[in-house]
Amino acid sequence: GVDASFDDVPDEEEEADTELDNANPEAIAAPEVAEDAVAAVDTTTAATTVQQPQSPPHSFPEMVSVSAPGKALVAGGYLVLESPNPGVVLAADGCRFHTTIMFRQPCNTSKEGGVIGNSINATWESVPLDVYSPQFDKIFCYYLSYSLTGEDGDDSDDDGEDVLRLQPRTASYEPNKFVERTLLLAFGYLRQSLGKELFHSRFRQHGLNSNERVALAIKLRADNDFYSQINHLKQRGLDLTPQDVESLEPFLPCPKDSEGKVIVNKTGMGSSAALVTSIVGALLQFFGASSLPMIDGEMTETVGQENQEEGLRIAHNLAQICHCYAQGKVGSGFDVSSAVFGSHVYTRFSKGVINKFIEDVEVRNETLKDGLSLAETDSSQLFELVTDIDKKWDCTVQPINLPEGLELLMADVCGGSESPSMARKILEWKKKNRETGFLSGYYWKDLKRCNKKIASLLSDQYTKKPFCNGLVRDGPLIIASRTAEQWKKPMPSTWHEFDGSSWDVAMQLLDLRMAFLESRQNLKGMGTAAGVPVEPDSQTTLADATMKLPGVVAAGVPGAGGYDALFVIYVKGPPTNGGKSDQVRDDIGNLWRDLSNQDNSTVVCPLSVRAAGSGGLCASSLQW
Repeated sequence: GVDASFDDVPDEEEEADTELDNANPEAIAAPEVAEDAVAAVDTTTAATTVQQPQSPPHSFPEMVSVSAPGKALVAGGYLVLESPNPGVVLAADGCRFHTTIMFRQPCNTSKEGGVIGNSINATWESVPLDVYSPQFDKIFCYYLSYSLTGEDGDDSDDDGEDVLRLQPRTASYEPNKFVERTLLLAFGYLRQSLGKELFHSRFRQHGLNSNERVALAIKLRADNDFYSQINHLKQRGLDLTPQDVESLEPFLPCPKDSEGKVIVNKTGMGSSAALVTSIVGALLQFFGASSLPMIDGEMTETVGQENQEEGLRIAHNLAQICHCYAQGKVGSGFDVSSAVFGSHVYTRFSKGVINKFIEDVEVRNETLKDGLSLAETDSSQLFELVTDIDKKWDCTVQPINLPEGLELLMADVCGGSESPSMARKILEWKKKNRETGFLSGYYWKDLKRCNKKIASLLSDQYTKKPFCNGLVRDGPLIIASRTAEQWKKPMPSTWHEFDGSSWDVAMQLLDLRMAFLESRQNLKGMGTAAGVPVEPDSQTTLADATMKLPGVVAAGVPGAGGYDALFVIYVKGPPTNGGKSDQVRDDIGNLWRDLSNQDNSTVVCPLSVRAAGSGGLCASSLQW
């Protein structure tokens, strides 16, 4: 399916150029550049001498890997666009976007029509920048050029003059907004934050042979669950079950059509936000501008919890700005927030926080044909926004976890047709009907109440010790073996009279189930009234059938809804497959497989994701 998530009002054009989906085989010709301009770029990029900065000495890592999780917005669809309505977003474990950075030999571009670039004078430095995307069979080659002058108090740079440029390194290249715009702003922030001398010294400390040209290399890899794996499963003769999905080797390439064009079928897990966030986090870490938690949750030896929290805050603000600039609009930001902070209850930031900055940068670059640029004023404004000097960021993040014993399962659903601009149609309908229902609590007000109930249960009620202990003790054998209808009846035990008994835990789970059911009813009703397939009939049938299984608490369409995804929250059953799965998860997968076999028009494939809890943006030991 295509990405079912939404982040403000989507544009039809946006589907074609989100993150790494720009697999257009037709080369986009760049304007011709004079030979002396090419020569100027070529010579200045050959920064070959390994020089340690004079003072103070600074140690940088040789390689950095950082990853950010995908997400499922299980409550708050549409309403999260308006503050202070909450969105309940679960980060996905096993579904992460990875960015690895190191210095390498430049990619050979001699067969790609030669280098291009603007004329660079002696006060500028240019560095080859290669972005590898093996799953899309792409290498994006750029020159990163930056001014060496204009230090604080120096009048050698005019505030309106460019101080940073990102240009394609070949005359034949495929533009990629999410990568390029993220790189431009991330390097602009780093140059301003570190100062020009330290920023420049980072490129000199590459640790490679001083007689060879060196490029900053960035490798992008996505866990399989961001993209549909149905083709890979069928090619291997495997079933569409959780166990077979988890057996696939990591970082599988996207399939290609008969003409060699990459086929991209996204699963709605927020790949573009996770991509942007992982690039931002990796660059901040590689340049020593922040420190992030390690993937196993351990803190680095030299950096404490407070420093890591500050690193996450900086990464969040910068990633939000980059993502909004890349998609050309200021969205709600819940997907970036989840990519940084993990599972949480979220309320959005005001659009005015970053709107003007993004408009200014877009105006500056709208006439450029062969790259992007940033001015001194842009860099200063960006630094102030990211560090939040004026305390303008008003979004809120309340961490949550699914309690031990509850689990998340996602489905990639292929069937039906997606309606473009679903969010726009809903908001237009809401505006037209404000006087004929909304003020008296029609749909919108009811959804607010349901969403707050879901947020309260996960953030408060389900954290209490009697409930948690009872779920762990009785969940697998007693609760998971019964349907929700059977939860209402006495359990086969005498533990009915105290908090945390199997019956008490089941009753509290029914509260969550009813809140999700009511939310589904209101979303479907609102979609029907607005002529938008928020929960299409085919998805209603699938969700209802899933919710009848033993152990299933709730099922529904995530985010903005539509045809292409389903989430399930369930009570974990007895372990199966050597502890890699459980009985309830297997039963759900078997149901989906059987439904897919019965109806050729709809294919339901489970993803391998689980709820990640607080596991957001973090560094890892992943090698190149």
